[in-house]
Amino acid sequence: MMYKKLLIAVAAVLSFNFSFAQDDEETNLVPNGDFEATETKRLKSFGQMAEFTENWFDATQAPCDIFAGGIKSEKVSIPLNEFGKQAAQSGNIYAGFRAYTKDKKLNRTYLEVQLTEKLEKDQMYCVEFSISMADLSKYAVNNIGAVVSERKVVQPNTGAMVRDLDVKERTNKVFKAMDAWETVCGTVVGTGQEEYLIIGCFAGDADLQIEKNKRPRDVIGGQSFDAYYYIEDVKLYPVEAKSQCSCSVGTSTQPDLIYGSSIVTSPDMSEADQLAVSAVYYPFLKRSVSAAGVTTLENLVTILQNNPDWKIEVIGHVDNDEADEAKINSRYVDFGKQRAEQIKRFLVSKGIAENRLIVLTKENTDPANTRETDLSRAQNRRVTFAIRK
Repeated sequence: MMYKKLLIAVAAVLSFNFSFAQDDEETNLVPNGDFEATETKRLKSFGQMAEFTENWFDATQAPCDIFAGGIKSEKVSIPLNEFGKQAAQSGNIYAGFRAYTKDKKLNRTYLEVQLTEKLEKDQMYCVEFSISMADLSKYAVNNIGAVVSERKVVQPNTGAMVRDLDVKERTNKVFKAMDAWETVCGTVVGTGQEEYLIIGCFAGDADLQIEKNKRPRDVIGGQSFDAYYYIEDVKLYPVEAKSQCSCSVGTSTQPDLIYGSSIVTSPDMSEADQLAVSAVYYPFLKRSVSAAGVTTLENLVTILQNNPDWKIEVIGHVDNDEADEAKINSRYVDFGKQRAEQIKRFLVSKGIAENRLIVLTKENTDPANTRETDLSRAQNRRVTFAIRK
């Protein structure tokens, strides 16, 4: 009987894991994102991705490459091939694209795929893929990322595709790792029309940051005058908050960006006007007050001491990303209010009567700036003040 119960329990766990794997696979809107659905028997040379790999095609007339283990061709085999040595991150196949070249006989390449369904309007999606620099590439570049498109894009020439990236590594760094896979990761919000995903390097040569590579000592062969990358595990899936878009350690860190100085005053401003423009700004998902914020609060204490009949509203705000985090983590619910409450405690500790301070929160309903930039979001992470009339 015990043995039978154990078998049932194991079966249940296996069933759960299988179901979870199926759900995870169904969530990814990129078909054949790991490139494993590739006919490798006739794979012999470069430029054969579109010919042998299901779902994927070239976005320009310059063809992308596919590499596989267990094949005869040394040009496009795994782990050793004509570009160097690289084991697959998963499975036994990966693709490759040229992000930059100084060789006039070669061109940049871009790979494209039609998603299994259109992106939903106002739904946030995570886009991620892994890349590794080829050992024999003389150069490395930035501006590698992805573009989502409403229509199929097939550029009728071999030129570079220059357009704004929808997804790129947060700091837009130069990718140089040769002995490891790095993740390019970011979020995009659907309009209800996007149906295609294109990956490559989308900046013009003049706008690229280009760095030279040293050839690894254990790799035989001459360097090519380009920046060539292997690519694996392409995913696009719905998320509720940016923190659910899991990148590698090197790309996921949110910088502690705090908006400018906390208060700008002039000698001719009244104390009421000074209070009205006062604000304390915060890093992403933080409640700690910066040195500039402390200076603002100390000035506010002086103003309140000079005007003992004033009662003030302490109003907390968050940016849209923080509001999204609150949907999936109760810790961040009413986070604007949490910030305002902490400011109130600071002012009380400086001798301001608690009954003079009214805590309010507007969360993300009253943005100071509606632009979708890091600086604009930083401007929205704040606590502001108003005289209660």
